Amino acid sequence: MNEITERLTKRLRSPKALIIIGFVGILLIFLSTLGKDSQSETPDTATEEISVEEYRLSLEKDITEMVRTITGSRKVTVVVTLDSSIRYSYADIKEESSKEETLKENKTSDSELKSGYITVKTADGGEKALIVTTQMPEIRGVAVVCQGGDDEALREKIKNAVTSALNITSQRVYICGRNN
Repeated sequence: MNEITERLTKRLRSPKALIIIGFVGILLIFLSTLGKDSQSETPDTATEEISVEEYRLSLEKDITEMVRTITGSRKVTVVVTLDSSIRYSYADIKEESSKEETLKENKTSDSELKSGYITVKTADGGEKALIVTTQMPEIRGVAVVCQGGDDEALREKIKNAVTSALNITSQRVYICGRNN
């Protein structure tokens, strides 16, 4: 066993072997940095922002599929109207500074409240305010046009499903039948 280790150490001490080991080490370092760059560029689903239009289209698609399941008809049209835009709440910082001045007989003290937002650095080197919560727009109303929408029992099923899924009142949902 000693002979084998002696031969191996002699081979590793040769200049050729040291150069090869050095290149392999550099290659491994280079490959490890490539893996980190590709991982940091993948979007984090928690920080992805969705537009109001994408939100509305997503709601319409989900309701359309739900109504198609209830009615069994492929001809369903759904329109969702939203009340406002997305509202964000940012992490803020509040500092209170005070200064006191003492005169011979007059004592005064002032305090100031300074506020600002906590910012984080973005990948491109800029700064962005830290979002704490995102409030999606309120649903103003939903209109559903489908075959069988004139049938009272089917209309009630659809209305109950839509109001439950969206957590809105039944006055915000209108359902009617479709010709053809």
